[in-house]
Parts: sequence; C-alpha cells; structure tokens
Amino acid sequence: MGEKKPTKRIFEYLDYREFLKDYYNAKKEANPAFSLRVFSDKIGFKAKDFISRVMNGGKNLSSQSIPKVASGLRLGKHETEFFVALVKFNQAETTDERNVAFEQMQAVLKVVRFAEKQHLLGHAQYMVYSDWRHLTIRSLIGMFGFDGNYEALAKQVRPNITVEQAKQSVKLLEECQLIKKDESGKYVLTESAITTGDRTSKLALRGYHQNCLKLAADSIDRDAPGTRHVSGLTLGISQEGYERIVERINAFRKEIALLAEEDEGSDKVFQLEFALFPVGGKGSEK
Repeated sequence: MGEKKPTKRIFEYLDYREFLKDYYNAKKEANPAFSLRVFSDKIGFKAKDFISRVMNGGKNLSSQSIPKVASGLRLGKHETEFFVALVKFNQAETTDERNVAFEQMQAVLKVVRFAEKQHLLGHAQYMVYSDWRHLTIRSLIGMFGFDGNYEALAKQVRPNITVEQAKQSVKLLEECQLIKKDESGKYVLTESAITTGDRTSKLALRGYHQNCLKLAADSIDRDAPGTRHVSGLTLGISQEGYERIVERINAFRKEIALLAEEDEGSDKVFQLEFALFPVGGKGSEK
C-alpha cells in the first residue's frame, strides 16, 4: 500500500503545526497502528509526547530539530526550504522576524510555481534543439506574437534567417505544441517557460550548445560591446570544487530565468551560455 499523505501540499499551509497534525492523521487513517510513538521515532524524537506537545502548541521546534523533522517526513528540497521558513514564521518572537520568514516562504513559492508550470519537451526535444533558431523564434513570438508575416519574423532573428527557415521553425513549434493560434488568429506561446527535463537526449543538447557557443564567438565581432557581454575565468580547482561550482551555476541559471520572466518590458532575445571545461591538469596530455 502506498504512503498516504495530507491532501493539502505543505506550500498551502501557514501553520506548520496544522501540517504536522494533518500528516499524522493521514498516516493514522491509512494505518491504525501508526501511533505517536511511531511518529516520534520516524522524525527522530525519543520522547513520544514531544511531537504531540509540538502539534498542540505546547512546545516549539528548535533550530536543530527542524531539519530532523523535515528529513523524517522525507520532504523534498523545496518542501524542506518552505518548512524551515514556515516554522520560523510561526515561532517568530518579533514582527521583523515574522516578516523575514514570510519573505523566505514567498521566495520558495516563486521558484516552485515557476518549476511546476514549465513544459517538458518530451519526444520532440531533438527536433526543437536541432537548430538554435527554433527557440529564438519561440521567444520572439512570446514577446511580440506572430501574425503570419514570415519575412518580418526572419528579419527579427540575428543573424538573419531565410523566410523558408522561419516557416520551418513555426511549423515545428506548432507541431510540438509550444505555440498555438489564439482567437484572433495570431500565434502565442502555450507555456511561458520550457525545460528539457531530466531525460533529455545528450546528443540533442550537444549539437544545440555547440551551435550556441559558435554564435557567442561570432557575437564578439558582430555585436558592439555595449550590446553583448563576454567574460571568463581560468581556475585551478578539484573535482569537488567543480561540482560545487556547477551547483551554483544551476541555481544562478534558475534565478536568471525568473528575472527574465518578470521583465515586463522585454523587447530583445538574448542567448546565455555557461561553459566550464578543462584546459589542463593531470592526464591532460592524453
């Protein structure tokens, strides 16, 4: 039998005690043998009455016990971040502390909502990523809409593409359900954001990034310094350092995506590439 959880997600709560009560009641309903002792053991407390006193408001969770509870409940990354902020929000002693915790909750919610409304490309990913112009045209349609003037659309792409190429991209995007015609007959986006998901073909992405990096190199000569930014670092790091940097890059990439989504005055399409690759070290002579 699958583990039964509260019908409400943790992101819907403003009181962590209510969340714990609902979690316990759902488990108890699914399995009558689930007791406060079992619940306490699950989240790492020796005293069986402690969690009961927490749920009833007689005790608070300490800073050390908050992550312990989140781990025991098997909360995901964003769920844990929200739970930590939610506990701080409920247990805050001052208005300022409560406001800070509430802002932390809202920050997590913003990321979660953004991630959940992303559209997975699925089986069409290879074709969409086969040429950089497809996603560029998708972005242009997202900003300006598209009324069927392929000549004007082709000229908006930099470097310019042919009318036939513009037609091919629009047809592909429509077939992949990434754009659609609205009631007025103009093309619009079906989703404001897309992601490749976790099972993206490495071959598809390899060609895409190769093309985009070539565009970046060409941009140095093609575009004025004030309209493009190119910078780099040469670093001496370990494998552990590499993995930490990649983690930070991934987090920063999501932050940039959120900034772009919130930019109501967008009128240009930019391509942002992150590249971190070896240029020397042990075994580099191979």
